Amino acid sequence: MTVPAGAPYRAPAEVVFPALGTTAVLLVTDPRGLPAAEAVLRAELAAVDAACSRFRPDSELSRVNLTAGTPVTVGERFAEALEAALRAARLTDGAVDPTVGQAMDALGYDRSFASLRPDDARPLPAARPAPGWHRIAWNPRARRLCLPPHARLDLGATAKALTADRAARHAAAAAGCGVLVGLGGDLA
Repeated sequence: MTVPAGAPYRAPAEVVFPALGTTAVLLVTDPRGLPAAEAVLRAELAAVDAACSRFRPDSELSRVNLTAGTPVTVGERFAEALEAALRAARLTDGAVDPTVGQAMDALGYDRSFASLRPDDARPLPAARPAPGWHRIAWNPRARRLCLPPHARLDLGATAKALTADRAARHAAAAAGCGVLVGLGGDLA
C-alpha cells in the first residue's frame, strides 16, 4: 500500500465475531472507521437473521414456511433475499434451489451447529427431491409469495453473500474508507 508523501499511515483494523452460525470478519483500511463499519455490519446481520434464519421460530422465513400453499406478503429484506435466491436458481439451472428446506431438515440440519451434541447423530434418510424453485409463485412488485404446498425455503446458500455485499457497501459509506466483509467465506 502506497501512502502519499506527508500523509499519516494508518494500519488496517479488524474485528472478528461469531454470526449466522459462522464467523464474521470486518477489515477497514482506516481504524477510525471501525466503530461505524462494525455498527453497520452488526445491524445487517441482525436484519438478515430476523428475516432469513431457519433456526429462529420468530424469523420471517419460519413464518413464511408455515404458510406453504397460501399466498403471503413479505417484507423488503426477505423479498431481496428471495430475489437473490431465485436469481441463483436461474443462473445455476436449479443446482442452487431455495426449496431445499425440508430436505435440509430431513438430513439433520434442523438446528444450528452450536446446538448440536454428539448423541444427535442418526442415520441419514433416503434423499428426496426438492419441490423445485420454478414452482414458487412470486410477484416482486407486490412482494406476494406462494410456496408449493409442503415446501420449505432455505435461503442459506445466498443470504450470507447478499448480506456481505450489503454490509460492505453500507459500512464503506459509513466509515469513509475501504471495507472488507467476510461471512463464512462469502467476501465483499
